[in-house]
Amino acid sequence: MTAPPPPTSAGSVLDGDPRILIPLPEAAQRLGISRWQAYKLARSGRLPATRLGARDLHVPAAVLRRIEQEGLPPAPEGGEVG
Repeated sequence: MTAPPPPTSAGSVLDGDPRILIPLPEAAQRLGISRWQAYKLARSGRLPATRLGARDLHVPAAVLRRIEQEGLPPAPEGGEVG
């Protein structure tokens, strides 16, 4: 008989997803925010994103996992530039 797997945290919306980069619209959906808010956060630097091609933004899966555990980083001092 094998030992049961060790207990894990609450889990991640990315469990079982082998991708390293997640398209920004999908990342927004997984985080429960609007696409507009995700683009705004990416522009401000609070949501790290990588540009692939001319237009497509992707968020590293590791960043999404960290945000699930710790939340978004705080806004820079002086508020967000909009």
